[in-house]
Amino acid sequence: MRQGGWCLGLALLLSCGGGGSSSAPPPPAADPWASVTAAVQAAQSQFPGGLCVEVATPDGVVYSRSFGGFTNQDSVLVASGSKWVTSTVILRLVAAGAFPHGLDTKTSDLLADPGGAPWAGNMGQVTLRHLLSFTSGISGDDAASENVLISLRAAVDQIYSDFAATASAPGSYFYYGSTHMRIAARMAEVATGKPWAQIFAEQLHDPMGWSPDSIYSGGGPNPNPAGGLRCTGLEYMRFLMMQLRGGRDGSAVFLSPSLVSDQRTDGYGPATTLAYSPYQDAAGWTYHYALGNWLETAGGTPPAPGSPVIRYSSTGTFGWAPWVAADGTCAGLVMTKQAAGTILPSETLKAQLDPLIRVALAQHPPVIRTVP
Repeated sequence: MRQGGWCLGLALLLSCGGGGSSSAPPPPAADPWASVTAAVQAAQSQFPGGLCVEVATPDGVVYSRSFGGFTNQDSVLVASGSKWVTSTVILRLVAAGAFPHGLDTKTSDLLADPGGAPWAGNMGQVTLRHLLSFTSGISGDDAASENVLISLRAAVDQIYSDFAATASAPGSYFYYGSTHMRIAARMAEVATGKPWAQIFAEQLHDPMGWSPDSIYSGGGPNPNPAGGLRCTGLEYMRFLMMQLRGGRDGSAVFLSPSLVSDQRTDGYGPATTLAYSPYQDAAGWTYHYALGNWLETAGGTPPAPGSPVIRYSSTGTFGWAPWVAADGTCAGLVMTKQAAGTILPSETLKAQLDPLIRVALAQHPPVIRTVP
């Protein structure tokens, strides 16, 4: 009996994994993001100021790595990353009924020359939609309007004075620049009776819990709505998550689905030609533009049945590169601060990461940071 009991006990011990070192621990799970991290590291030399890359699904952030000392808490000028934010602020005012005809409100409905007469000619026929899609017919940026010592009102008066005689018909061509959004911001001021800083605070900054340091710079009453936003990656990522979720910020509808659709609709009309685009100058790409964001295609061509939009984006001249996948699966942000005129490193990296991110997402990586 004693021998039988001993054998039975030994059998039970072995069946439960006893017996010491014969059972090795399972190997560590493979990192689904290893190829993404390797690609960023391979490109790091092109970002002398360092960079941080984040990827999110609608559930939250699933990847966040810093390289070269740059983090998602560094506050920097995001340059043209501002345009997507400004467009959203304007659209929030549209939703609130601030403009008499919504996106089809004309400059002549709200703006007058220094003598009190409504804007006239082609300049008077420009709508908010034209301004946010840079198809207003205004060619070039008005350097005099960028004077930080004047008001936004004075800046827009200067734009009208300088372009009233030469502006083409609205919708005739696309010209990427800051002038259009200065006019749109001034229209918002007139429509609400509030300065742009207050409008931004009420419509986006405060609801999203941004810090007091995250503002439009550019000189007091004459901010640069097209390129003067300063913020952190953590803050911008909340904005990007709202875009990824189709206009929802947490449980709240921040931007209605119809306005999100408007924001992503091609601003080019049948007669619009491309006059200036930084993408065309840098790489020959002829992307079209919606309301404050680019419509990216795989081949760098305009959207078409055989060339669908794959990303909505708003890359800035200092390399800040946010995007949302057109299929709604993910959003990404390359955070960095470089010398002006260096969009290609971020654009090249973004294109390299896209397929690698999709492979990683297929492995269902966990959320590492929730976002409201």
